[in-house]
Amino acid sequence: MYKSPGIFIVSSGRSGTTLLVSILNATKQIFIPYESDFVARAFSLYAQKKAFSKSDYLDLVDIFYRSSQPQGWGMNKDFLCDYLCKYRPQNFSAVHSRICQAYHEQHGTTNLIWGIKAPVLIASLDRIKRIHPSSKILHIVRDGRDVYLSYKKVHRKNSIKFGPKNLLENALYWVDGLRRIEDYGESDKVYELKYETILQNPDVELKRLCSFLGVKYSSYIHEKFQSFEKNRALVPEKLSEALHEKVHSGIDATNSKKYKGQMSVFHRFVFEVLASPYLEKYDYEIEFPWLGSSLFYLPRFLLYKTARLINDWRYARRDLKTALKSE
Repeated sequence: MYKSPGIFIVSSGRSGTTLLVSILNATKQIFIPYESDFVARAFSLYAQKKAFSKSDYLDLVDIFYRSSQPQGWGMNKDFLCDYLCKYRPQNFSAVHSRICQAYHEQHGTTNLIWGIKAPVLIASLDRIKRIHPSSKILHIVRDGRDVYLSYKKVHRKNSIKFGPKNLLENALYWVDGLRRIEDYGESDKVYELKYETILQNPDVELKRLCSFLGVKYSSYIHEKFQSFEKNRALVPEKLSEALHEKVHSGIDATNSKKYKGQMSVFHRFVFEVLASPYLEKYDYEIEFPWLGSSLFYLPRFLLYKTARLINDWRYARRDLKTALKSE
């Protein structure tokens, strides 16, 4: 028998997934390694396959290396291939679970709840359900205007560029992620929490979350998570200072509503034109309440549909590149 990952953490990006991972790891009942979207990358190639050979394992290890930081969670390629050949998993769920098991055996965490963190997997919820139907989804939401500012910083300051670039792309990408959670519909397996609530009221929010996950809660997990040794290496050095510096300094209750001082009134207005229904749904502050009028329903609906088509095309193109590299 093999053990599947129990938790997948997703978001629209730049929403505190790394902070959440660090807090959950500090429970010492859960361990979530580096980021990995292997489930999505390999799905189109291997989800239907019923028999796996050594050649398949070599290919899967290669995909895992390209889709998991830092290069296959730091595992040796030969070791990982030999590990798969030893257990000979014969379906994609078993392959992924055995890869996870190989990592956790190396790190002495096989007795804990395993998790996977990758914000981009918000676009692959159906794939997760297909491969690991018992897994729980944690969806962390952050005010889309602050998400926009964070992505803007990525493109301005970081050597590694990723995510939407301009205001229009950011707003529609943020909304599309929230709509994918709506469409998923597995409410008993999905837990949504707000980044801002973790910052402002961690005791209440994290107690609820631990109850959902079936683990014991202690205030230690949000007061001392940055000193938990297993967390210190989980952010690649090249990203630590540029993108995740706050993870190593603890919870910063002031790290919200930055958009008020860093976005112009016009940019805040445009964001609300595009995303007002979802800002309101998640109880974020609205500056222009009249934008909630039904007059905006149709143009927003068309924009949301277009954004979904564009994002699906982008993900399909990524899958195709993965397939071509595997040939």
